[in-house]
Amino acid sequence: MARRKKLPSGVRKKNGRYTYRYDVYVIENGKSRRKQKETPSFSTPEEAYETGVLIKAQQITGTYVDEKNLTFSEWSDKWVEIYSNLGRSDNTIKTKASKLNVLKKEFGGFKLKDITSLQYQEYLFRLKKEGKKKNTLLGMHSAMRSVVKAAANQPYKIIANDFTEGIVFPEYKETLIELKSKKNKKVNYLEKEELSLFIKTAYELPDCHEYAETEKDSLVLRQYARVLHILAFTGLRIGELCSLEKEDIDYENKQINVIKNLYYQDGIESFTLGPPKNETSIREVDMTNKVVQLFKDQEFELKKLKLMLGLDVIYKNHDFIFINGVRKPGYPLSPLAVNAYMKNVLEKAELPKSLTPHKLRHTYTSLSAEAGIDLSSIQRQLGHADDEITKTIYLHVTKAKRKSDIEKLEELMSSVE
Repeated sequence: MARRKKLPSGVRKKNGRYTYRYDVYVIENGKSRRKQKETPSFSTPEEAYETGVLIKAQQITGTYVDEKNLTFSEWSDKWVEIYSNLGRSDNTIKTKASKLNVLKKEFGGFKLKDITSLQYQEYLFRLKKEGKKKNTLLGMHSAMRSVVKAAANQPYKIIANDFTEGIVFPEYKETLIELKSKKNKKVNYLEKEELSLFIKTAYELPDCHEYAETEKDSLVLRQYARVLHILAFTGLRIGELCSLEKEDIDYENKQINVIKNLYYQDGIESFTLGPPKNETSIREVDMTNKVVQLFKDQEFELKKLKLMLGLDVIYKNHDFIFINGVRKPGYPLSPLAVNAYMKNVLEKAELPKSLTPHKLRHTYTSLSAEAGIDLSSIQRQLGHADDEITKTIYLHVTKAKRKSDIEKLEELMSSVE
């Protein structure tokens, strides 16, 4: 009678197929315990054993991921729940959730770990072929990238690989109408002389009786003037500036540490501090000597303002640099209040009322380009790696500068025979 061939260590036979059994460690109720798992089944014991050896090697080197069996739909819902607790605005959350709902129609029932790069790549190409607009597809791809990247990285690590990594986004050629529209599109920002008038007017309003009846009113309004001044001179977003606390200002190195953003929906008392807009928004913003002085002036006047408001009623959970001095003393300054103040400044200075605090970033881009600062440095200061408006402003300003340089060259060369 022939002896039955011994199976390799760890290999099990069931219903004519072979699996490899291995141990993983899981945390339950705060305690670590060993749990046995098995590989998918194979037709030969050698295949099962080779897969098991690979898993063992990954466990030894720390590269093994105990992939979970969550479907794309289940993980998407969980991710939206996590994302909504990071302080993102309701509109941002709704937009992401809306894009994911579309993606769930295609991938919802698949286990996240089983979706392949080829499957997703072909899906994007198919949508483009079906006539999906570029911006729609970009939004969906952005949502998919966010969800899958979170699943593949710490602290969740529920899949071993990010299947969106290296995906080629479908190419869209711009139509003639789009090219003409792009060329004729005007981006609003203040020229140097206009900015000078804007800032001068911003500091005049706190002394006008129609805006400020008391010294406390003047102190509150001078905050707004400094905010507008700093926004134009640094390129900060209004939410980033209003979230700043004393510890975020590095006077020695003349830098602002941007690590958070202000979010709120139902009044400033419901504010939350969450991560900035994206990863590139976490940065150190350089300050000129003028901006350094503006922050020091604000700290000095803030002490006076707090005394007038009453130290016993001041909100003390955060040490904000710019504070609400009206309804909620000590709470962060409201971006909506800054926007309202800016409208008064624009009206008084007879400047375009379409400008907003956010568009002062465009002014910063324009002045930086005129000063000869390269595009990558401007983008780094603004906190985004790629932005079409920034490029448009930069090219517009540098184009005018190049034309001026050519005229200077022509003047110089005119004396050469």
